[in-house]
Amino acid sequence: MKKLLLIALVLGSSQAEAAPTYTYLCQDHGRKLPVKIDESKNTLTWKGTVYSIKVKEDCGRYGWRAEKDDVGFDFCTATQGAADFELNGVTYVCDMKR
Repeated sequence: MKKLLLIALVLGSSQAEAAPTYTYLCQDHGRKLPVKIDESKNTLTWKGTVYSIKVKEDCGRYGWRAEKDDVGFDFCTATQGAADFELNGVTYVCDMKR
């Protein structure tokens, strides 16, 4: 019984320390599509494409540089859950999903 309790405590504490995941809903031609940022995996997913990310210091309030192959963009946040990014000449405006 003590071993099971110890395992549960260890698993619970490791999950509590996991890096956060954020979801933003971004306007794309009248539709709201999700952007998922997973800091534990250092990934950003947009329209089924997974980009690797790293924190970008000079990007609004907080942000990431997303890259995959020869494509890259800055996903920058502002206050109160707002964010935006530009990809292939199109600017997307996003709001954090609550």
